[in-house]
Amino acid sequence: MIWKTRTIVGVVFIGLILMQFLYDPLAFLEQNINIGNIQTILIKAQAQWDSAMIQNYAFEIHGASQSICKVNASIEVQDGAVKKVQPLNINSALPPDAWADPDWGNEVFLCDYNHFTVPQMFAMLGKTLENSPFAILDAEFDPQYGFITQFADGISASHGWLNLQRQSIYNEFQVSNFKIEQ
Repeated sequence: MIWKTRTIVGVVFIGLILMQFLYDPLAFLEQNINIGNIQTILIKAQAQWDSAMIQNYAFEIHGASQSICKVNASIEVQDGAVKKVQPLNINSALPPDAWADPDWGNEVFLCDYNHFTVPQMFAMLGKTLENSPFAILDAEFDPQYGFITQFADGISASHGWLNLQRQSIYNEFQVSNFKIEQ
């Protein structure tokens, strides 16, 4: 009787190991934990930003929206609204009417520079978490002020031998050189 029980437990154990090796169902759990962490940190980061009451600031943003929009600019925000966009590879600032791509601006976050305020970035991340939580691949936040410093979304799949890992990033950006302005 003990021999049969040990054999059954051994077969089940080997079956679970084989299933993990071939299909990697634990990747789904890992992704859920990561999303839960991002949701928790987002709430704290928004509260941290709100408590700092920063309305005037500048930063650089670099990113892309899968061959639709590329972002490489210095952004100035005054009174909570984007006031100046200086592309980092062009010597003159963009006029306000050139900030939005008329074909993609409302549909693709990175195509409209008017989106580049910290509260709108928080709103975009919150909406993405709400509408397609399993698309988030990465989100990092500034430890001092809470704003998003890195973001990437797309599709991530498991990486077992019969279910190879794939990651397709659709949108990504990094925020750097943040400065509070007067």
